[in-house]
Amino acid sequence: MKQHSKYIHLCILLILLLFACFLIAAYIINLLFGDKITIIEALGQAVASFAGIAIFALLCLIIYIFLNGKSRKEPHKQSYHAFINEIEDSLDRISKGDFEIRIDKRKYRSAGYGSEHITELVNKINNMAKELGEMETMRQDFVSNVSHEIQSPLTSIKGFVCLLKDETLSSQDRLHYIAIIESESQRLSKLGENLLRLSILETESVELNPRTYSLSMQLKDVILLLEPRWSGKEMEISLNEEMVDIFADEELINQVWINLLNNSIKFTPDGGRITVSATSDSTQVMVAISDSGIGMTEETLTHIFERFYMADKARSRNAGGSGLGLSIVKRIVQMHHGKIDVESKLGEGTTFKISIPMKQSMKRHLNS
Repeated sequence: MKQHSKYIHLCILLILLLFACFLIAAYIINLLFGDKITIIEALGQAVASFAGIAIFALLCLIIYIFLNGKSRKEPHKQSYHAFINEIEDSLDRISKGDFEIRIDKRKYRSAGYGSEHITELVNKINNMAKELGEMETMRQDFVSNVSHEIQSPLTSIKGFVCLLKDETLSSQDRLHYIAIIESESQRLSKLGENLLRLSILETESVELNPRTYSLSMQLKDVILLLEPRWSGKEMEISLNEEMVDIFADEELINQVWINLLNNSIKFTPDGGRITVSATSDSTQVMVAISDSGIGMTEETLTHIFERFYMADKARSRNAGGSGLGLSIVKRIVQMHHGKIDVESKLGEGTTFKISIPMKQSMKRHLNS
């Protein structure tokens, strides 16, 4: 625009100079020819000539501005089509499973049209590709882990069944092999149950059936239920005596405490201790389960809620773990619009902290 204004000012200046030249020429002609041509006639011819030249110059200026504007719009048009083509190509590649695609938004920022909308659109497409890629990686890992977890007990069962066919096998060895087969069958059954439970919990069709009940009594019942396990390891478990009520799905929350206490018992050495506390305020109910177990590293803490994640796979499998328990716990807590945090130090123990909204807050979440 500034360049066009400069050209217009220059043309006006030239026209004024031409007009002045024509006036001077008219006076000179009048002086030379005297009475043969009057000053009025000379001025009339000068004005007529000037008008023709001025109109021609104006037409040239208009044609120049039009052609220059068209040439400037053409790259903009080409850039727009290039952007649309890249969007279409990216979406097509994403639909075919290529989630590594990324659009470089910097290429289109200089186009000068809708830059904010273009940036937002490109960001959404890039984020969608990234999230789909992460989901695909999780799916592949999940399938791989499920296959491995199923294959491991099946291989063990198959091997010991073959050994049982040996007629010379002693009665003691036979009972030992049968016990191993039973243990592996239970592990396989537990894996199937956990997979089914997690699958059901992650579907949007699952509905909570919350009610108000005594959280203190529930924790006490879970501790008594697991007594054979912790008493067999000569462990000490303490529960605070404060009476706390909770508004939640009793069956699902019960699974949370069973899984967390099972973990604490599993990874706490003989003679260790576990502390369970339940408190509440005006907004939430809080439960903390602490143990004096082996603890976890910072790296482990970032993965413990992932499916099939086990820091010490050999030890976890020997203890009957499948790496799904904490995934189930987190999902149940999320369904109650609560939070779960974990603090741990290697060799010093672990503390899980769970908070669940009080009745009124929970109802608002469920109705929203």
